[in-house]
Amino acid sequence: MRSRKKLLLLASLLPLSLLATANTETGKRGKTDPVIAGMVSDASSKKPVQGVTVSISSANKNIDKDRKEVLTDAAGNFKVPDLPPGEVVIVLTKKGYKTSRKENVVIKEGVALKLNFDITEEDESDVFHPLMRMMDGD
Repeated sequence: MRSRKKLLLLASLLPLSLLATANTETGKRGKTDPVIAGMVSDASSKKPVQGVTVSISSANKNIDKDRKEVLTDAAGNFKVPDLPPGEVVIVLTKKGYKTSRKENVVIKEGVALKLNFDITEEDESDVFHPLMRMMDGD
Protein backbone atom coordinates (compact mmCIF):
# COMPACT_ATOMS: atom_id res chain seq x y z
CA MET A 1 0.00 0.00 0.00
CA ARG A 2 2.81 2.41 0.88
CA SER A 3 4.65 1.74 -2.35
CA ARG A 4 1.47 2.48 -4.27
CA LYS A 5 1.17 5.90 -2.51
CA LYS A 6 4.81 6.69 -3.29
CA LEU A 7 4.33 5.72 -6.90
CA LEU A 8 1.21 7.88 -7.12
CA LEU A 9 3.05 10.82 -5.54
CA LEU A 10 5.97 10.48 -7.97
CA ALA A 11 3.61 10.18 -10.92
CA SER A 12 1.83 13.39 -9.89
CA LEU A 13 5.08 15.35 -9.42
CA LEU A 14 6.58 14.37 -12.78
CA PRO A 15 4.22 16.53 -14.90
CA LEU A 16 4.88 19.52 -12.62
CA SER A 17 8.63 19.24 -13.11
CA LEU A 18 8.15 18.99 -16.88
CA LEU A 19 6.01 22.15 -16.85
CA ALA A 20 8.64 24.02 -14.86
CA THR A 21 11.38 23.19 -17.36
CA ALA A 22 9.13 23.92 -20.35
CA ASN A 23 8.56 27.49 -19.14
CA THR A 24 12.26 28.38 -19.22
CA GLU A 25 14.09 28.86 -22.50
CA THR A 26 17.04 26.56 -22.96
CA GLY A 27 20.27 28.22 -21.91
CA LYS A 28 18.69 31.65 -21.27
CA ARG A 29 16.91 31.22 -17.93
CA GLY A 30 15.51 34.59 -16.94
CA LYS A 31 17.11 36.56 -19.77
CA THR A 32 15.06 38.41 -22.34
CA ASP A 33 16.04 39.39 -25.84
CA PRO A 34 16.87 43.09 -26.18
CA VAL A 35 13.85 45.12 -27.26
CA ILE A 36 13.26 48.78 -28.00
CA ALA A 37 9.69 49.94 -27.51
CA GLY A 38 8.04 53.29 -27.12
CA MET A 39 5.61 55.85 -28.43
CA VAL A 40 5.78 58.62 -31.03
CA SER A 41 3.76 61.80 -30.44
CA ASP A 42 3.22 65.06 -32.28
CA ALA A 43 5.41 67.67 -30.56
CA SER A 44 2.77 70.42 -30.57
CA SER A 45 -0.47 68.51 -29.93
CA LYS A 46 1.07 65.64 -27.91
CA LYS A 47 -1.27 63.27 -29.78
CA PRO A 48 0.07 59.87 -30.93
CA VAL A 49 1.23 59.67 -34.54
CA GLN A 50 0.31 56.57 -36.56
CA GLY A 51 2.38 55.28 -39.48
CA VAL A 52 5.78 56.62 -38.46
CA THR A 53 8.62 54.46 -39.80
CA VAL A 54 11.02 53.63 -36.96
CA SER A 55 14.37 52.43 -38.38
CA ILE A 56 17.02 50.97 -36.11
CA SER A 57 20.46 50.23 -37.51
CA SER A 58 23.95 49.68 -36.21
CA ALA A 59 25.96 52.80 -35.42
CA ASN A 60 28.80 51.12 -37.34
CA LYS A 61 28.11 52.29 -40.90
CA ASN A 62 29.77 49.16 -42.31
CA ILE A 63 27.08 46.91 -40.79
CA ASP A 64 23.67 47.39 -42.39
CA LYS A 65 22.44 43.79 -42.29
CA ASP A 66 20.94 44.20 -38.81
CA ARG A 67 18.69 47.10 -39.84
CA LYS A 68 15.10 46.76 -38.62
CA GLU A 69 12.05 48.84 -39.49
CA VAL A 70 8.59 48.96 -37.95
CA LEU A 71 5.59 51.28 -38.21
CA THR A 72 3.82 52.89 -35.28
CA ASP A 73 0.28 51.69 -34.62
CA ALA A 74 -2.88 53.81 -34.16
CA ALA A 75 -1.81 54.66 -30.60
CA GLY A 76 1.68 55.74 -31.78
CA ASN A 77 3.31 52.69 -30.20
CA PHE A 78 6.17 50.67 -31.68
CA LYS A 79 8.16 47.62 -30.64
CA VAL A 80 11.35 46.30 -32.22
CA PRO A 81 12.30 42.86 -30.84
CA ASP A 82 15.36 40.65 -31.27
CA LEU A 83 18.03 43.32 -31.48
CA PRO A 84 21.71 42.42 -31.19
CA PRO A 85 23.62 44.16 -28.39
CA GLY A 86 25.63 47.22 -29.37
CA GLU A 87 25.28 50.87 -30.31
CA VAL A 88 22.45 51.79 -32.67
CA VAL A 89 20.96 54.80 -34.44
CA ILE A 90 17.20 55.33 -34.45
CA VAL A 91 15.61 57.31 -37.29
CA LEU A 92 11.92 58.29 -37.41
CA THR A 93 10.35 59.32 -40.71
CA LYS A 94 6.84 60.23 -41.83
CA LYS A 95 5.60 62.40 -44.66
CA GLY A 96 4.64 65.82 -43.33
CA TYR A 97 7.03 65.58 -40.36
CA LYS A 98 10.70 66.43 -39.95
CA THR A 99 13.00 63.41 -39.81
CA SER A 100 14.08 62.72 -36.24
CA ARG A 101 17.36 60.97 -35.42
CA LYS A 102 18.69 59.64 -32.10
CA GLU A 103 22.28 58.44 -31.94
CA ASN A 104 24.39 56.78 -29.26
CA VAL A 105 21.64 54.42 -28.11
CA VAL A 106 23.28 51.41 -26.46
CA ILE A 107 21.50 48.07 -26.43
CA LYS A 108 22.59 45.68 -23.70
CA GLU A 109 21.88 41.96 -23.63
CA GLY A 110 18.71 41.15 -21.72
CA VAL A 111 17.67 44.80 -21.30
CA ALA A 112 14.49 46.30 -22.74
CA LEU A 113 14.57 50.03 -23.57
CA LYS A 114 11.51 52.28 -23.54
CA LEU A 115 11.99 55.42 -25.62
CA ASN A 116 9.35 58.03 -26.38
CA PHE A 117 9.73 60.56 -29.19
CA ASP A 118 8.07 63.87 -30.06
CA ILE A 119 8.23 64.67 -33.76
CA THR A 120 7.68 68.08 -35.32
CA GLU A 121 5.55 68.84 -38.35
CA GLU A 122 7.39 70.29 -41.34
CA ASP A 123 6.94 74.00 -41.93
CA GLU A 124 5.70 75.00 -45.34
CA SER A 125 9.11 76.52 -45.96
CA ASP A 126 10.70 73.11 -45.25
CA VAL A 127 8.69 71.44 -48.00
CA PHE A 128 10.04 71.63 -51.56
CA HIS A 129 7.48 73.32 -53.81
CA PRO A 130 8.44 73.22 -57.51
CA LEU A 131 5.68 75.68 -58.42
CA MET A 132 7.00 78.19 -55.91
CA ARG A 133 10.48 77.91 -57.43
CA MET A 134 9.05 78.49 -60.92
CA MET A 135 7.26 81.63 -59.69
CA ASP A 136 10.48 82.91 -58.13
CA GLY A 137 12.27 82.37 -61.44
CA ASP A 138 14.72 79.71 -60.17
